Amino acid sequence: MEALDKFMLYTKYVRGICSVIGLDILDPDYRKGLKTYFTFFLMALYVVLTANSLLLAKGSTEILMALSFGGFFLQCLLKLIFTLAKRKQYHVNHKNLKESIYFKYLKGSEGEQCVILKNVSQLLMLVKITSLLYLSSIFLFSLYPAYMYFFRDIKVTIFPLLVPGIDIYSAYGYGFTNFIHMVIGVYGLFGALSSDTAFMMFVFHIVSYTDLLQIHFVTFAEKLSSIENKYKTKDFTAFCRHEMRELYISHREVIDFLSSLKMCYESICVVQVATCVITISLNLFLALMSDWYATYGFLLASLFQLFIYAVLGTLIQLMNDRIIKLVYDAPWHLLPNPEQRSFHFLLYKTQRPIEISVRGLGPLNVETFTEIMRMIYSSFTMLYSFIVE
Repeated sequence: MEALDKFMLYTKYVRGICSVIGLDILDPDYRKGLKTYFTFFLMALYVVLTANSLLLAKGSTEILMALSFGGFFLQCLLKLIFTLAKRKQYHVNHKNLKESIYFKYLKGSEGEQCVILKNVSQLLMLVKITSLLYLSSIFLFSLYPAYMYFFRDIKVTIFPLLVPGIDIYSAYGYGFTNFIHMVIGVYGLFGALSSDTAFMMFVFHIVSYTDLLQIHFVTFAEKLSSIENKYKTKDFTAFCRHEMRELYISHREVIDFLSSLKMCYESICVVQVATCVITISLNLFLALMSDWYATYGFLLASLFQLFIYAVLGTLIQLMNDRIIKLVYDAPWHLLPNPEQRSFHFLLYKTQRPIEISVRGLGPLNVETFTEIMRMIYSSFTMLYSFIVE
């Protein structure tokens, strides 16, 4: 019961963040409301502020500063589009997750309940750390302008975005501009946090599925070995048929969950990688050309987002490898001939693992992350050499 309570707590947290921006897609009766349209309004407002800042920019550095937040904006916009397009599937995935793990094993064995509780506890810890990092970022962004205003008497806005017709050097204009920036920043933060924590929730449960599957395989192998001397009896054949059916169902649940995960998140992962690469490259150039404080914040945020997605993609690959090893190590040779054929089919299915890939780069994992960073570094050093010379 404790594991279910923690999962419901996590769900409540994710849905709470989503409801702030009007995108609680885990609600089966979700409809767009005032909060949703206010989010759309803020996105349109951001485009207007960016266009105005580009028109008023003096030099290439100010143009790049106005575009520095563009990667995050594009990321939020495309994630919003893809998420709304598949909102029903997200609800189905969440419902299946709750039923196939938490309700199904509510009265399971001690080992089954133990692994479920351990994994959901680790998930809660991960989301706490992620939320703290995300929330601290908006605090740090607003801290520097406050310091410059109160201690240096210099007016610096949170983002380099100018509101049309507003003079930031007047007391009213400065306060109003920073208020608009803060609202856009908070909504953007909630958008990124809701998307990323939901992705963590779905991907991290692959570990629970795999751990439960391992328990089933180990239990079956122990039972199979203990009654080997009854190989040709009808009871043994019936036992093997029943156990193989249960194993196939458990494996089918993992495959179906991975397939639905890939359908929902493959496009979003491409968006995540592409926008993070754009933001990192742009802000590396800004760090080279200016001493603007915010560029380092954008760099760290993009690196963290890219890295966490790569780690979660690697986690899927590791669980696929574990499943393959489980099937290979099972004592299939002790099964009757008809069940051996069923086992061969299961073995065939495991040899076609489902993983999330990034188009043109390969599977989403830490290796791909390293390759992306190598490409960014090579481009940056070449650009740096060109500027220095």
